[in-house]
Amino acid sequence: MEMGELSEQVLRFAHYALLLGLFGWTAFRLVRLRRLDWVSKDEGKVALIFVAMFAPLASIALMLVSIAAMMGAPIASLDWPMTEAMIVGTDMGMAFLIRLALLLVGLCALLAMRGETAAQLIAAICFGGALLTLSSSGHAAATEGGLGLFHRLNNGVHLLAASLWLGAMCWFLFLTVRVHRQPDLLPASPLLNVMHAFAPLGVGLVATVAVTGMINAQLIFGLENSVPVLTTPYGFLLTAKVVLVGAMLAFGAHNARIGRQAALDGESERLEPSITLSRLRRSLAGELMLAVVVIGLVAVLGMMSPVMM
Repeated sequence: MEMGELSEQVLRFAHYALLLGLFGWTAFRLVRLRRLDWVSKDEGKVALIFVAMFAPLASIALMLVSIAAMMGAPIASLDWPMTEAMIVGTDMGMAFLIRLALLLVGLCALLAMRGETAAQLIAAICFGGALLTLSSSGHAAATEGGLGLFHRLNNGVHLLAASLWLGAMCWFLFLTVRVHRQPDLLPASPLLNVMHAFAPLGVGLVATVAVTGMINAQLIFGLENSVPVLTTPYGFLLTAKVVLVGAMLAFGAHNARIGRQAALDGESERLEPSITLSRLRRSLAGELMLAVVVIGLVAVLGMMSPVMM
């Protein structure tokens, strides 16, 4: 593997992780945590702003590395006319400009945010829009015509659902650690109730990710070609991704079971809360680590062909 290809894969991983995290964190805050008085309106704001500042820089770096790869030239040799032509004259370049504008507006909304719902909503919409622009590159962008539009829309729904799932993981892990460290200020029972109430939405997100993922596979290589595709390097990584997502589902089911038992059976009152929270923390951390690996696989798969060359 050449250094340029490795750099592009690393940047793609960082880019995906940042955009998925930004939308997931802000959107889940609005959808499930906005009305909870025990969750501060500025919870995690500093870290979120830092991530939002880094995201445009990662997007610019990835765009430059991608242009250099397409031109077959070192990134240091790129000049402005060449770069401008690739940005203004290609769908990928226009998507980059839209993404960059949305990320900057979202960052401004976060900086201006003083707990107002409107600012949070603007940030979530901008980060969601930035995430959707990722469908203008990779396999989804290679499909043409009306089917190509459907492919990009389907991929966009896949990314949004996965991002909300990731946001839920991050928030629940963050709050579980906070509650475990400050049991007198943040009681465990409300958090467990929120996690239990999330179960229907969680099932819906998982189902959406699964269905849109199957549709993406059909559009990329055709499910009827699964056997020969799985013998290629692309197929090996795709199989690893599916297995890891399955493991994430197992962690999610374990989390839901803990939350359901504690919330409905009143175990949070009878048992030592620290025991329940420790179990949740370990399970959520394991699920999140698997999610990071899956994002890395997605970044690599987007640069690979399912056909053996």
